[in-house]
Amino acid sequence: MKFRAVMVDTGPMREFTNIVSTISKLSKECVLRLSTEKLYFIVSEDNSGPSPPMLWCEIPQDTFFSEYQIVGVDDEYRDIYLGLVSANLSKSLATLKTAKCLKMKLTKKQCPCLTLEIETPSSTSQQTRQVTHDIPVIVIPRKLWSEFHEPRIPQPDMSIELPALKQLRTTIDRMKGMCPEVVIRASAEGRLTLQIKTDMAKVSTRFKDLRVMAFEGPIDHSDSETETQTIEDISKTCYCRVDTKKFSMFLSADQISHNATVCSIVNKKLVILCLQTEENVKLQCFITGIVY
Repeated sequence: MKFRAVMVDTGPMREFTNIVSTISKLSKECVLRLSTEKLYFIVSEDNSGPSPPMLWCEIPQDTFFSEYQIVGVDDEYRDIYLGLVSANLSKSLATLKTAKCLKMKLTKKQCPCLTLEIETPSSTSQQTRQVTHDIPVIVIPRKLWSEFHEPRIPQPDMSIELPALKQLRTTIDRMKGMCPEVVIRASAEGRLTLQIKTDMAKVSTRFKDLRVMAFEGPIDHSDSETETQTIEDISKTCYCRVDTKKFSMFLSADQISHNATVCSIVNKKLVILCLQTEENVKLQCFITGIVY
């Protein structure tokens, strides 16, 4: 197996740093899948066995790297799967925002490593400095690859574009300190409501005039705990109760420059959060609903 890639543009280097930083906040460990067309960062729910991914991030290599070479085990299995500590990669990329060049390659030191060679300008002369980071990785055997495929999800009942992530993050971080669970409710009229309940109070924040990307028709709430709505048709709303902390962690992606963030809801079962950038980076977070 061989892998070598070079990045020289400051914009992609800065964006790549922000993406990895976001992933490191979501999980201590991740899987890096290298393919001929894309890089994938995959975070499982607990990183211990065949559980569906909590996060799936795909990065097109041609918009980020000026050189990109990969050789897999053979012609049939061309991908490479590496397990690594996401914080190690994030810390190694800390100087990338001012770097002139990044070279990534697979090496064999005392153990398999993802080696980063970062060329940075010197503050005292016109010469450049080269900093090398060797990040230990675990080469994942082919028999385990099926555990790290993009999850098959049911058709969402509704997809709605989220408001500004910074604004949303401020709101949810305040709620996080009050309640471990938040109900996310979306309506076909373009309203998004975040609601928490405690022994002392019920708090709701509503965002309106949002773009509805998809709505699959009337939703049966005959067995629902949804309260009677006075200003909207209940059959045109769907909701899901999720972990407040997990929702908040995804919102740390506000540091990634993006052109759209969409929230898709499978009523009472699943929330899919998807962030897309102009460079065709796609970051998806899957949060399983809490059902009593």
